[in-house]
Amino acid sequence: MNGPGPVPPPPAAQSGGTAVALRATFLVLTALSCGFLSCLPLLHLAVQRRRALDWVLFWTGTAVTVAAFATIGTLPESNHWTDAALIVVICMVPLVGVHYLVADMALHRKQALPGYPPYAATVPYPPQQPGPGGYNPYSSVPTPPPAQQPPVAPHPPRLNQVRAELDELSDLLRKQEDQG
Repeated sequence: MNGPGPVPPPPAAQSGGTAVALRATFLVLTALSCGFLSCLPLLHLAVQRRRALDWVLFWTGTAVTVAAFATIGTLPESNHWTDAALIVVICMVPLVGVHYLVADMALHRKQALPGYPPYAATVPYPPQQPGPGGYNPYSSVPTPPPAQQPPVAPHPPRLNQVRAELDELSDLLRKQEDQG
C-alpha cells in the first residue's frame, strides 16, 4: 500500500529567459531579505531536481535560518550567540546563492539537449575496431567483411586531355634525351 506509486512526470523545461529571470528573482529576494528568504532558492531546486539531497538542504537551510533569526531576535546584542547567529545569516546568503546558481545552471544544461545521451555514453570503450578478417576481439558477434570498393567514376574529359598532353610531352623529352 505504501509503495512508490506512479512517478510524476518531470517538470517542463523552461526557456533560457525564464530560467535567468527566476535565478535573478530568487537571488535578489535572498539578498534583499538579508537571508530571511534564503530557503526559496533551495525549495525551487528541490522541486525541480527531485533529489533527496536537495530536500535535505532545503529543510536544513530553513531550520538554520529560522534558528539564526530567532537567536538574533530574542537574545541581547551583547550576547556572543547573537554574533554567531549573525555570522551564520551573513554566510548563508552567498553560500545559498552560489549553490543555487551552479545547480540550476547544471540542471538547465542537462535539459538543453533532451533525447541525446551524454558524450561518454556515445563513445565505445575499449575501441570497437574490427581486426584483420573482420574479427572484433571485443564483440561476440562477428563483423561482416568489408564491402568491395565501388567502381571509380570515369574521369572528366578535361582530365583525359591533360593526361594525353603530358604523355606527349614525356615522349618529346625522351626523344630529345636520346638524340642529345
